Amino acid sequence: MKKFIFCISLGMAFHFAGAQEFSGPAGQIEKHLLSQAAIRPYNLEVAWDKTTVLIFPAGVKSADRGSRCILAQKDREISNILRLKAGVKGFPETNLSVITADGRLYHFSVNYSEDPAFQVIDMGKQVEAEDTILKFKNVSLTTGEVHRYCGVVSKKGSFLQKKAREGRVTLRLRGIYIKSEVMFFRFDLENSSQIDYNIDQWRFYVRDRRQVKRTAMRETELEPLHRYNTRGNGLPGKGENTVVVAFKKFTIADSKKLVVQLMEESGDRHLTLDIKGKHLLKARPVFRAGK
Repeated sequence: MKKFIFCISLGMAFHFAGAQEFSGPAGQIEKHLLSQAAIRPYNLEVAWDKTTVLIFPAGVKSADRGSRCILAQKDREISNILRLKAGVKGFPETNLSVITADGRLYHFSVNYSEDPAFQVIDMGKQVEAEDTILKFKNVSLTTGEVHRYCGVVSKKGSFLQKKAREGRVTLRLRGIYIKSEVMFFRFDLENSSQIDYNIDQWRFYVRDRRQVKRTAMRETELEPLHRYNTRGNGLPGKGENTVVVAFKKFTIADSKKLVVQLMEESGDRHLTLDIKGKHLLKARPVFRAGK
């Protein structure tokens, strides 16, 4: 029995000794940066006798150069423009980090070139393009096809009658359609007042239908692939509009609901429309079989 207890004690001693050796000094486990955490830089070229201009979607707050070999100057009149030139010919690769007023960080790898590939770069358009690529990941339809199908859906008849009304403005869900991996929601807007309804924003999120006591309401924001308006972005007095919103296909459980919010700019006529999972399952194909 004593021999058995001695063997157990010896084994535990080796186990903890091995754990300490694995975790390092003072029990600290060595951590390594993951590739997913790294922000990949944009490749940028600057020249000695040519100016490279960066246009950002928000004002430039700071620009940190990795080397004095590059010269960076903010425009005195237009805060979202940064001008770059080489301070030394043929300098080795360096970097540049720019922080804008909206809190976004832009990271660049900067190389010298006598003839830069791009001399004026709109980073706002770059960000928009990247967001579009990210949204359309795993979607076989192109942006052009999604836009075209939105137009087709806007002309279809209605088969759903969900609606919300506030301040003589009505939001109606007329139908849900599907094509490949994309769902198209058709909404009709009607303004029976003489006051124009200027749209501030649309919001789409999935939330629990019932809130459990002492627990926070869980919400998941949904980002549309595309929004299509038949009569501009607003809603004039005594006017109507049809809006088609496209999403990657999804379903929700019976315990949840899709919430659609339409917010008025400089006003309080905010509309909220709840859509249940059973309504999503009624989605019809954009084109009938054979078409």
